[in-house]
Amino acid sequence: MAAYIALKGYNVSLYAREKERVDMFENNLFEVKGIVNDTVEIEMISCDMKEVIEDAFLILVTTPAQYHCAVAKQMAPYLNNGQAVILNPGRTFGTYEFDNVLRSNGCDSEILLGEADTFVFTCRCDKPGHPHIYEMKNKVKISGHKKRHTRQLVQMMNELFHDIEPAESILHTGLSNIGVIFHPLPTLMNITRIEAKEVFRYYIDGISPLVANILEELDNERTETAKKAGINVLPVCEWLRERYGSKGNTLYECIQNTHAYSSVLAPFDIDTRYIYEDIQTGCVPISCLAKEVGVKTRIMDSVISWASIIYKKDFMETGRNNKKLDIRKILEDNL
Repeated sequence: MAAYIALKGYNVSLYAREKERVDMFENNLFEVKGIVNDTVEIEMISCDMKEVIEDAFLILVTTPAQYHCAVAKQMAPYLNNGQAVILNPGRTFGTYEFDNVLRSNGCDSEILLGEADTFVFTCRCDKPGHPHIYEMKNKVKISGHKKRHTRQLVQMMNELFHDIEPAESILHTGLSNIGVIFHPLPTLMNITRIEAKEVFRYYIDGISPLVANILEELDNERTETAKKAGINVLPVCEWLRERYGSKGNTLYECIQNTHAYSSVLAPFDIDTRYIYEDIQTGCVPISCLAKEVGVKTRIMDSVISWASIIYKKDFMETGRNNKKLDIRKILEDNL
């Protein structure tokens, strides 16, 4: 994202968590391939949060969502009135968690906080400074934490990308979290292949007709939860058609016909964001919301339990649950 924006002529500063990560980049040069093929220099790469966000008009948070708390805590002392912060993506209820951490760490600045429903690119990084952008998604939705900020945030993002649209609320972006469908369960069902370092295409080879059928059932739990919460979200097949122009009558067919997925490889390690991000910041809050509105999420709860056993970690306890977020209040705020 930093490289793409820099290629459009903007001054860009990039934050990396540690000095060792900063040193991984050679001469601040990024070689981009895919939808653009070019080399660009990033103005600043630093592990000093203050110097990175100082005077920044727009701050784009792109870390996996389980790190939103850490980023917000580091950012809190340095944010100023009028700055915009967008989570890319927020996953589910990201702005609520981010805002809670900002406020609990002394930030009282009036910022424009918002989130995207998905990351704008399908992309991977072969090595530091060498991003591969396979495709830019269509109709990415943005919602402001405060609804009155949504339109302004959408305008900012449309200056950088294309086809960014306003979402009606944080409920819409949070329940349009397709990561909970595509990431944890296929990873768990291919766990021995990943553990063995097998090289295979994650979507094309890893999501078989059997896996795809279960994913459609899982997606029904998500869409039913949204419906009971008073909103409509796109079923996963329609989402693929809208974002990528995919074709097919079933999820399996749609995935097989999604060009952006044709060469995306599976993780090479079982310790992947497909588990740690998508379960804690997607499956858990959606499961909690489902219980609030009276929807049974048998498959989603099984995914959380199964992952907790394999990874020896209580993901329901560590995720965005009712102890950390007032799910009922979020529901009331956004209806």
